[in-house]
Amino acid sequence: MSRTLATLAVRVRSLRWPRAGHPVMALAVAVLLAACEGGSGQSGSAFVFLTVDGFSLNGSAFVSSIPSSTAQSTTTRACVTLRNNLKNPTLTAPTSLDNVTVQSYTLTLSTGRTFTFGTAVLVPAGTVTAGNLTGNTAILSVILVPAGEKSSAKTNATAELRFRGRDGRGQSVEAEGAVTIVFESGLESDSNCSRTAAAADTTA
Repeated sequence: MSRTLATLAVRVRSLRWPRAGHPVMALAVAVLLAACEGGSGQSGSAFVFLTVDGFSLNGSAFVSSIPSSTAQSTTTRACVTLRNNLKNPTLTAPTSLDNVTVQSYTLTLSTGRTFTFGTAVLVPAGTVTAGNLTGNTAILSVILVPAGEKSSAKTNATAELRFRGRDGRGQSVEAEGAVTIVFESGLESDSNCSRTAAAADTTA
């Protein structure tokens, strides 16, 4: 991106503009910078950003849907894998300041109901070995359907989650993910995250 930006800036400077100032040149460079900075869709001044790798019941085998019982007395949970990514991996190396602590997540069901849960999960920045970044993921047990929010059997719902946290510099970091919930009758137990112990979720 930096090489492309430099090349285009040189081309802009090499053009002949009217002598009465260079408003067209200033506009062209401003538009060019805005395009480069906004193309990723990332916001904030943190050096890292979080992504959702996927949802699972064991922390590794990602699935597109999570089964849920229709029992209103139980809670449906699943594992979600979060990844810590450097915004400029070719320019910077991860440090402890790039670790992100997820402090809360908001669950929005397709029924229109919204819930926010507090948590405390560290998503490490990882380490670079032979040019490869490793150790930069964390598995979090999340609530997908709270007790009392179950739908009837043979129906589906969508659970959208927005994770919020801060890096070691105090900069805010967010990530979003969604998964389909399939309500089934006759399940002996509700879905859970068997990979990791459930975090102490508290409704915020």
